[in-house]
Amino acid sequence: MIYKGTRLKDEIVIDKLYTVHYCEYLKGFKFTGEKHDFWEFVYADKGELTITAEDKDFVLKQGNIVFHKPNEWHNVFANTKIPPNVTIVSFSSNSETMKFFEGKVLSVGQEQKTLISRIVAEYLNAFSTPLNNFYTNRLKRRDNCILGSEQLLKMYLCQLLLSFIRNDPQTEQRNISNLNLEDAVLNIIHTYMNEHIAERITINEICSYAGINKTTLEKIFKSHFNMGAIEYFIHMKIELAKRYLRDENHNITQIAEMLGYSGIHYFSRQFKKVTDMTPTEYLVSIKSLI
Repeated sequence: MIYKGTRLKDEIVIDKLYTVHYCEYLKGFKFTGEKHDFWEFVYADKGELTITAEDKDFVLKQGNIVFHKPNEWHNVFANTKIPPNVTIVSFSSNSETMKFFEGKVLSVGQEQKTLISRIVAEYLNAFSTPLNNFYTNRLKRRDNCILGSEQLLKMYLCQLLLSFIRNDPQTEQRNISNLNLEDAVLNIIHTYMNEHIAERITINEICSYAGINKTTLEKIFKSHFNMGAIEYFIHMKIELAKRYLRDENHNITQIAEMLGYSGIHYFSRQFKKVTDMTPTEYLVSIKSLI
């Protein structure tokens, strides 16, 4: 028997990566604006951003992502209300399928959030150029980069783009089986954690609320976030603490109390464990970006 292989079709091909940024803007931060001959997306992980695309201004709310097509002039401005965290990725692709993203502002679901996190993680495995360097014009590869990190980054980026297209209600190829029960459980638990962010909750309380056992709970969180449920809850607290610090409306002691910590020293230890910085060091690092 003679076998003839089938060459697999690529709907989206990523040719080059230009930048990957993860930035924690202070209120009022404004970029100078630019345009370039490659694609860029801006994802509001926390807070809100004012986006300019050609002659249009609009607010990019938390959990939304906007795509700038090649040669579209664009700018970003952190408004004075909510200091944002933002992920920005720019890349080149000549694939016809990319036309789907022209002028698009999309909602980011749990699947896409996980993929964006993986893109950033593999970027750090592959490149030494800092994530918060706004004026990067060339990436520097790590001398000791982890095997396959660039390939995985490209795969996750393609998977992210395809997931938006396949989940769009207007796309005929949408597959209902993509709806993931685990995503629904995670959304329920995330909402519960957010509602109790100023408290101390236990694994048993989370399991009781979500209607699942501890083994399943930890398996889901390990699969999606590579950490346990309580560790994820602590990360949520610290992310909110970082936002409060950037707001500059409360001191460190007040923020610790607002998040349910029994004392400032315990809060500072957890903050440093998550961020590798004390709250004071974090404030200094943020202010140095202005």
